[in-house]
Amino acid sequence: MRRTVISLGLVWLTAFNLRVILFAIPPSLPAIRSDLGLSFSATGSITSLAVLTMGVASIPGALLATRYGARRLVSLCAAGLVIFTVSITLPPGVFWVFAGSSLLTLSIALAQPPLAVLIRRWFPTAITRASNLYGNGLLMGNVLGASLSPYISRAIGWRAMFIVWAAIAAVGALLWVRFTPRDRTAAPPAHLAAVLRDPRVWQVAALFTFQNLVYYTVATWVPFLLVGRSAGYVATTFLFLNFFPIVPLFALSFVRWPYALSTPFYVVAGTLAVTGSLGLLLGLTDFVQPLVFMVGLGTAAAFVASIALPPLIARDESEASTYSAVMYTAGYLLAFVGPLSAGMLVDATGSVALAFWPPVAGAVLMAVVGSLAPRLLSRSRVAVAK
Repeated sequence: MRRTVISLGLVWLTAFNLRVILFAIPPSLPAIRSDLGLSFSATGSITSLAVLTMGVASIPGALLATRYGARRLVSLCAAGLVIFTVSITLPPGVFWVFAGSSLLTLSIALAQPPLAVLIRRWFPTAITRASNLYGNGLLMGNVLGASLSPYISRAIGWRAMFIVWAAIAAVGALLWVRFTPRDRTAAPPAHLAAVLRDPRVWQVAALFTFQNLVYYTVATWVPFLLVGRSAGYVATTFLFLNFFPIVPLFALSFVRWPYALSTPFYVVAGTLAVTGSLGLLLGLTDFVQPLVFMVGLGTAAAFVASIALPPLIARDESEASTYSAVMYTAGYLLAFVGPLSAGMLVDATGSVALAFWPPVAGAVLMAVVGSLAPRLLSRSRVAVAK
């Protein structure tokens, strides 16, 4: 029992570290741009590069876990996360900001598929509880990374801020290596070719893609709308984007409603994201906090439902793992264009508000796909069951 509690705690801490550093990047971008003299396009591409890396590395993560073992791969990725976060602070600054953010994101992406395997393996009678705890760690990493980083950065500088998060990640890595159960069992084989031919995985990927595009673009460019505001206001705004939206979503853990296969659920989520993004595009800065709350709630709802879909429609653990890897790959690879295209719009026009055109388009597509995909997935799920 004690070992189970410790393992659950380390799953939470590892999930937290996989997100807290990643989400510390967007609120630091204005300071990084000012310090390094970057263009708006180059600044936006920092987030785009991180999102692109998340996509490229997800399938290799599943394949490497099969070859080298899930626990070992997570251990190596935890160490890599520490090393590459520190590297962001090294000279020459322009090179290491891009290289370090890309490499730390590589560590995050490679760790996600084996963690899903370990949750199933270590907690066979408590998969739901362990998965919920893992999700809570991810969400809390999102919240604290985005909300505390403006305070830390303004107090000690953005470089020292990344050192602080790296130190916390180092503690997590050491605890993971020392206290998690030794496990030499390889992850289940990934039947990639068969999954890639399954139309269901692309329907899931589409839902995941558009919510990613909306969220990451808004998270990247909202700080530029708030230049000149206090650190407290910026931090509170990110609470509205990241924390307050997850409070109502906790209720989903206690209901039997199959929301991940519900068309109205996705349509409402898409409508919220459209409304919030449109308000930001129109430059309604006096209402930025309720607007980002709508974006946060819509994208978080679609995110929670999307990551629940692979185990719902897959036939076994191997298929669920591969579905997840393909979903992450397609979702992040296609979503990376959002922050980058937004930066190009800002450079071309000089208007930061126009950076929110991609989120508006992505939110509309999110609602459209959400109105179609769940019904198709439900039918295919019934067909598989038969």
